[in-house]
Amino acid sequence: MQEPRRPGAGGRPLRGITWDHPRGVAALSACAAQFRRETGIAVEWTSRPLKAFEEVPIVDLAGDYDLVALDHPFIGDAVAGGALAALDDFWSPDDIADRVTDSAGPSHASYQWDGRLWGGAVDAACMVSAHQQDRVEIAEVPTHWDAVKQFAHHHGREKVLIAANPTHLWGTLLSLCEAVADADSTHHRSRRADGRPDWFGDSGIDTGVLTAALGHTAAVLRHCAPESLRCDPITVLERLADPTDIAVYSPLVFGYITYSQPTDRGEVVAFTDAPTLGGINASVGTLTGGVGLSVSAESEFGSEAAEFVRYATSGPIQQGLYSASGGQAGRRSVWTDTRINEQVSDFYRGTLATMDRAFLRPRLRGYPAYQHAASHAVHASITAGTPAGDVVTVINRLWREHVRS
Repeated sequence: MQEPRRPGAGGRPLRGITWDHPRGVAALSACAAQFRRETGIAVEWTSRPLKAFEEVPIVDLAGDYDLVALDHPFIGDAVAGGALAALDDFWSPDDIADRVTDSAGPSHASYQWDGRLWGGAVDAACMVSAHQQDRVEIAEVPTHWDAVKQFAHHHGREKVLIAANPTHLWGTLLSLCEAVADADSTHHRSRRADGRPDWFGDSGIDTGVLTAALGHTAAVLRHCAPESLRCDPITVLERLADPTDIAVYSPLVFGYITYSQPTDRGEVVAFTDAPTLGGINASVGTLTGGVGLSVSAESEFGSEAAEFVRYATSGPIQQGLYSASGGQAGRRSVWTDTRINEQVSDFYRGTLATMDRAFLRPRLRGYPAYQHAASHAVHASITAGTPAGDVVTVINRLWREHVRS
């Protein structure tokens, strides 16, 4: 009987798709090279733009790739479409338990759905604050949203950027929903069983919370450079890292560890916890991002692909090779590691309180389509100055049109 083909052993390599930023490519490529040396199994990575990572359905990729780097809101659609293989079919209970107890915030939980595990939390992120380290004193960095206005008045709004293209304006709006709810004593910082905050229910976003958050979002934009409405996180952070650029501060942007390390090309960007609407010394969670590694249900090498996910998310690799290669770890033990923090300008320590309290978006069927439609509606409405009540009506209608509980 003919031996079954294995990737890297006379057959093709495992094919993976990630996103085209050093944070998305460099550490995975380094892991792939070491994995091949240890196992003989090759992994080749293809990268796609951030916009595609944020919008293209996983079912469109599963037939072409063995490994897919994804964002957690895509899980519901992908599982319903039969696009993913559950990792618990390949991993031991001890492998899973190890990751449950060493997750940065809800990163591991974000890939659990319908009682199964559909991805490994290789990368953890949430929305935090960022500033150019050599041009902004740490004491100046706002910890409250009211202080963002004061910072802009003192330094000039043209020096303040926020990622506010449609997708990321939506992230800011949801993060401000959490800040509104957190500051309101009628909400108790609770999470639903699937990781959503209590204000994001099966009928959509709480109307009162959403209305207040829309007001805060419009106010924040008035204190940021107008070009923010065209920016994604990479645009913002590239500008903060450019010593010749006027921009020095962003109140809310996804943290990217690659900008917190000294390089020849630019300045160090320092990251701190997100501003709050609560009292002094309060902390608040924001929208969870990060990256999960999933295995395609159509892969002929599912076992080998799952082994690579186990390898890349293991403690020794995350603590060692993955971090040394510029990766943004999914394990909390890396976020609290003093040695690693010293190498990345305290990136992890400076944002851990926000990461620990970060919330998940829904993973219900249809949510990605809802997010796309709602984010564009919010962007157009805020740009046009549409009353908040009208925007709430549109967002609620889009939920009913797209999302299936």
